Amino acid sequence: MEKLHMFKKVISFVTGAALSLALVSYYPSATGKNSASAMTIAEMQEEIKANKETISELQSQLDALAGNKAEEQKYQDTLNEQIAVIQENITLLNAQIESLNSDIDTAKNNIADLDQSIIDQQNEIDANIELFKQRLCAMYVTGNDNLATVVVGTSSFYDMLSRVEMVNRIASYDEQLINDILADIDKMETSKKELETEKLNLQMKVEEQEKRKEEKDSELAVLNDQYSKTQAEIARIAQEEAYTSDQLAELEAMNAEFDAEISAEIARQAAAAQAAYEAEQARLAAERAAAAQASAQSSGSSYTVDYQQPAYIPAPSASGFAWPAPGFCYISSYYGPRWGSFHGGIDVGDAGIHGGAACASKSGTVIAVCNSCTHDYAKNGSCGCGGGYGNYVIISHDGTYSTVYGHLASAAVSVGQYVNQGEVIGYIGSTGWSTGAHLHFEVRVNGNRVDPLGYVSP
Repeated sequence: MEKLHMFKKVISFVTGAALSLALVSYYPSATGKNSASAMTIAEMQEEIKANKETISELQSQLDALAGNKAEEQKYQDTLNEQIAVIQENITLLNAQIESLNSDIDTAKNNIADLDQSIIDQQNEIDANIELFKQRLCAMYVTGNDNLATVVVGTSSFYDMLSRVEMVNRIASYDEQLINDILADIDKMETSKKELETEKLNLQMKVEEQEKRKEEKDSELAVLNDQYSKTQAEIARIAQEEAYTSDQLAELEAMNAEFDAEISAEIARQAAAAQAAYEAEQARLAAERAAAAQASAQSSGSSYTVDYQQPAYIPAPSASGFAWPAPGFCYISSYYGPRWGSFHGGIDVGDAGIHGGAACASKSGTVIAVCNSCTHDYAKNGSCGCGGGYGNYVIISHDGTYSTVYGHLASAAVSVGQYVNQGEVIGYIGSTGWSTGAHLHFEVRVNGNRVDPLGYVSP
């Protein structure tokens, strides 16, 4: 289990180090990279895409590090529990050793007391023996070395018997006293041996408990070492998390800088395109007006282009799209089968619509513009311009949706320009295959035409 645990930590460290080195080599620093303003929009978008992939890798690494840290902390909690148990065992062993040492001290004191009692008893025996010797010596000095001397010195038979009995009693008493003292000494010697044995057993128990304590101390040292290693690993993971988070934040900041620069660049391009368009529009206005007048005269029509500003700013519907011809609400032709073919959009035709503003139904990037048709008049067939759409604009919205604005008198935007919802992108006319002034409006989903009325309403 310990080997597997260490193997996981090594693999985690190697993986994190490899990814960190790769990031350092690919992203040296924010200051070391080329300035975003020196890059094209396409290059910045590629950088953003690459950064997002790296951010995803960094986030995966952060998730893995969080998992590793949680595992280390769980292992550390287990070590804490084991350390607490061993410390309790050591505390108990210390208490037992202290109790045994106290018992040993008591046994030592009891042995010392018995030793003193034996010495006192031995002294008493020696004193009695000495007294007995003195009596015998006195008897010998006075000549009473046998019972005959006791008998001879008596005045009567009764006195003789009394003296004999007294001698016997004295001798018997001394003998019994000595025997009792010797018996007491034997008992004390036995008690002393028992105490010595008990002391030895207690010392053996102390040694056994101390050995167990040493084992527990060794186990505790191992656990404390493992705990220290785990703490160091948690600190290392936290440091790696901080480093990875810093890199992730740096990449996100870089992407934010790119996004801001892209928006600014699009705004600059839009402003430049608008200025160029207005200049070009001023130049072509007279030519188109003259051409439209001539075409109208040759076809029997009598109107000229009168460019109008939108009647109001269109509000988006629930789908997020807005009505493309503000101020004009009449739908002259719907989505579906028409004249033996299929009509892929709706036609907004209303009185006075010629020259009216066509507005972006939703914010997006202009991906196609045709602005070369000068046949801005009613006709019964296609003039061949713009594939029948005449002058048109196509806007892409988030890559999934796109919108088409056909039969324009003129387009007011250019390819690559970013337009906001409601912004004028051209003026309604009758270019292309058109029987009269109207706006042909389409909504496409992944390139497929769908009914626009599912997204907009007048």
